[in-house]
Amino acid sequence: MRRRLAWTAWLAGAGAVAATMLAAAALSQPPVDDPIGDLISRNDRDFRRDYLDPLLRASCPPASDRREPDVIDLQVATVPLQGLNPFRRDIGELTFVAGFHLTSTDKRLGGLSGLDLRDDGGLLSVSDDGDFVWIDLAADGLTPKRALIAGMLDAEGNALKGKAGADAEGLALNGGVALVSFERNHRVLAYDLDKCAAAARGAPIAFGNYSGSLAKAFDRAGLKISNNQGPEGLAVTPGWMLLAGLETQAGEASPVSARPVEASPEFDLVIGKDAPELVGLDALPSGGAARDLRLFSLHRSSSPLSSNAITIVETQLQATFDQSNLPARVASEIDERSRAHYRVTSSRVLAEMNVFVTIDNFEGIAARALPDGRVRLYVISDNNFSAKQRTLLMIYETRD
Repeated sequence: MRRRLAWTAWLAGAGAVAATMLAAAALSQPPVDDPIGDLISRNDRDFRRDYLDPLLRASCPPASDRREPDVIDLQVATVPLQGLNPFRRDIGELTFVAGFHLTSTDKRLGGLSGLDLRDDGGLLSVSDDGDFVWIDLAADGLTPKRALIAGMLDAEGNALKGKAGADAEGLALNGGVALVSFERNHRVLAYDLDKCAAAARGAPIAFGNYSGSLAKAFDRAGLKISNNQGPEGLAVTPGWMLLAGLETQAGEASPVSARPVEASPEFDLVIGKDAPELVGLDALPSGGAARDLRLFSLHRSSSPLSSNAITIVETQLQATFDQSNLPARVASEIDERSRAHYRVTSSRVLAEMNVFVTIDNFEGIAARALPDGRVRLYVISDNNFSAKQRTLLMIYETRD
């Protein structure tokens, strides 16, 4: 994801007091250090040194040889929003921009689930057969022009095997690092694609006190997660806040965790009330406070005859800071990242789609902020490697 969310001071009250004192002192004294700013910088440095750098070294060990993915043939056919009315453009709060049916003689192309935007403007997807799929776009930022593919590897550099090991569902990109969530064996792996490309190994994300076990996080939230309804949606911010959404619903809504990537997940947020099951996530800065987010979620009904088989929802998330049991010496004792949380402030349905428009088994969504403030949404479908389904790439834009 190409979003730049700067780490800012969380202690607003303390910051205001400190600002007043520093302003007065500046009249008679030389400039002094900002303890809150030092705290944030130190927290970020510690996170990268103690967590991120070792994670990336595990994915791409020293002296590893970079290996490029395979180029495969790609056929692209345009599809309309509605076959009976090919000139239709509006659907809910969205405008249809373009639609494409993707095929290849290479049988590996299919089963696409997670989706995200690369820094170079192209797309990256994952398949539930354990493959990465790169989709290059033409200069219009819409039309697919080339596809590349590579099988995912485990932590030892071996190919992922079997449905239990290779069922990739969610994808989140931070620069050239891909985070991939898996069902059946519920876990998240990190791949340093920027450095090692197809040779990157899947380094397991260690979730704080849960030692990498998402199952423990599910239990703590009181959630019963089946093998095939786990972490379907994934998103990450440039500051490494990881958002994971579950396909399993709770009270007709979808549980989401929004925590630092190294912290214990907490599925304490619920989004998409009365929408179908969550299958995809992406996030953009909200344009307000520096760390607030606009979360775009894709929901798909398991019933093809549902009146709203596909729903796209936008949810506003506000960044919060856990101030409970703060130590007396704020600047030296607070682990700022561990206290980062979010809360839902608003939600709106952007579109509901049924069999009267062009849909398929949509499972991945990626969001791009446009210069005029609108958001472009890329949605991809999982054809389940079946001749009865299609791999569709559909593109919509918000109207505000």
